[in-house]
Amino acid sequence: MNTTIFLDENINDLFSKGDVYEIARKIEGRVFRETANRITKEFSYQGVSYFIKYHGGIGWTEIFKNLLKFRLPTIGAKREWKAINRLNSLNIKCPEVAAICYRGLNPANSESFLITRSLENTISLEEALKLEKFQLLKTSVKREFIKRIAEISKKMHDGGVNHRDYYLCHFLVDINLDATKDIYLIDLHRAQLRSVVPRRWLEKDIGGLFHSALGFGLSERDLYRFLCSYFNLPIKKALEKHSVFVKKSVKRAFSMYMTPLLKEISISSKKQQLPNSSYFKEDTGRSRWIAKKAFLTREMKEVVTNLGYFMNRGDIIKNEQGHRIVSIYINDKKFFIKKYQMKSLFHIARKILSKSRAYNAWIASHWFRVAGLNTFEIVCVYEEYNIFTTLDSYLISVSLEGLRLDEASQSDDNALMIVAKIHAFFKRLLWIGFNHGDAKSLNFFFYKNKLLTFDLDISKKRNLSFLIKNSRERDIKRILRSFLNSDKIHDLLSKRLLNNS
Repeated sequence: MNTTIFLDENINDLFSKGDVYEIARKIEGRVFRETANRITKEFSYQGVSYFIKYHGGIGWTEIFKNLLKFRLPTIGAKREWKAINRLNSLNIKCPEVAAICYRGLNPANSESFLITRSLENTISLEEALKLEKFQLLKTSVKREFIKRIAEISKKMHDGGVNHRDYYLCHFLVDINLDATKDIYLIDLHRAQLRSVVPRRWLEKDIGGLFHSALGFGLSERDLYRFLCSYFNLPIKKALEKHSVFVKKSVKRAFSMYMTPLLKEISISSKKQQLPNSSYFKEDTGRSRWIAKKAFLTREMKEVVTNLGYFMNRGDIIKNEQGHRIVSIYINDKKFFIKKYQMKSLFHIARKILSKSRAYNAWIASHWFRVAGLNTFEIVCVYEEYNIFTTLDSYLISVSLEGLRLDEASQSDDNALMIVAKIHAFFKRLLWIGFNHGDAKSLNFFFYKNKLLTFDLDISKKRNLSFLIKNSRERDIKRILRSFLNSDKIHDLLSKRLLNNS
């Protein structure tokens, strides 16, 4: 089978002399992406800019490897061409196809390429977020973009197409972020076309889209606006009718975001860290530590490598059998050092093969922050260990101003805000399947109208629904008990948390 279709007369001359596939392979241009069998380039011809995506043979080894992982291999440019045609029929804007050529029936050694016109004066939504251009838009413009992305998503899915690479980087918008101009959907080489898209593929697409928005400061309301437009329902009805879909999509989004981050922040991983990593770690064979580079000054490194000395010099905040907390100043900035001490041989035996409490807090704080929950900034985790288990461990965090929640709650003026913040805290914990473990007012700070939590050393992620429910109920009971002396907050909080509203 050999099909050659040129829809743009401007490039006919370019491919008129010689084998079109040889010309496609050798065409000069700016390389955007390259894999073993696929290359994407931008090139210019007679003053017009184009993108070419060339697909070579994938080989049977790669095909079987993908199938064994229950993944469909990406074979040829024909799929993207069909997807663009389907989306155009749904009135979804895509790059204009200039040429499509493919030959060979054997998927292992077929050849194909797709050429599209470049989209001038556009920017991806991901790039707009990275450059903080999107964040500076008027609220009404942001809402219009969210609405339009949701409508495109719904129209695509209802039309039998799932993208499989559905991220904000694949939406191109006007470079000046004019929400009234066309939005283009690109990179459809993995798209699947059916009469009806199975729900798991819908969840994967929407989960991927949510994942690509994490880390850019988009709010919970932004999520709800998207869901309202996607389902064309008021948010309460959307969450009631499609609760499983929403939970699975959100869970997928956080899992996708955290998987590479958890590898990067692992204190025990032997893999060499990338030069652009935000973290630095060291392992001596008897002790190991990981720290955020942004805080790792010469003075901080001296503290990390001499923790016993600085623990003795610091001002004691708390001194109990299991842990000790001191405060110190580094470069005129206040930090806390918390030491988790092994109390007995029984305690050591019980901790075999489990994470240290300092490291547990480190991991939990990253999960919490990705979910939009404010925590004390943890700077460094240090562990002493042997072949069996971790021994003593240390956690260094930045001190913040503000009031402990049990003190802030004394004012009735703060009551409604505190209740709303705590309710939002538990809602977001549910998004990531976590419990705090010691959710009481003593373990929260109120700072600049923000609720900050700390003492995350026994916080835990649960994967089974009944475990999430049980641990959540324990957290709720504990937070309610801590407000027994504040009738207004206790009553308001009981109504919101116990009703799961």
